[in-house]
Amino acid sequence: MSGRNRMAAAVTALALLLAAPVAAHHSFAMYDMTVQKTMTGKLKRYVVGGNHSQFVFDVVNKDGSIAKNDKGEAVTWNVETAAAVALARRGITVETFKIGTIFTITFSPLRDGRNGGAQREGGLIMCGMTLPREGCTEKTGKKF
Repeated sequence: MSGRNRMAAAVTALALLLAAPVAAHHSFAMYDMTVQKTMTGKLKRYVVGGNHSQFVFDVVNKDGSIAKNDKGEAVTWNVETAAAVALARRGITVETFKIGTIFTITFSPLRDGRNGGAQREGGLIMCGMTLPREGCTEKTGKKF
């Protein structure tokens, strides 16, 4: 192998080695993509991120109350979504999606059973600061 070919092979190997963690980071292996869940929640935190943002929310019951676990604590979920820039292009910013906003989200849950998931495409409806009587649906909210 010539010196030029060895250099090209080394550069290629290095590029593949460096790309592996990036590809692994963007894997959906931790989510059960065969399962789709839909929940209504009240936003606790909107974590803005360059690669992925997250919606942290308390689950809202059909009557508008916050769901509680067996210890009497709010049931909180964390759903990963698109990058903040991509969300902003769709009109979702920290100004439009404020703490306390009621929304319905469709996602694939974590495989390990923790309260987390990855948003499904088009699976977000924002309904404002109070739960509409008919629930947070495409008829009562704005779909993103």
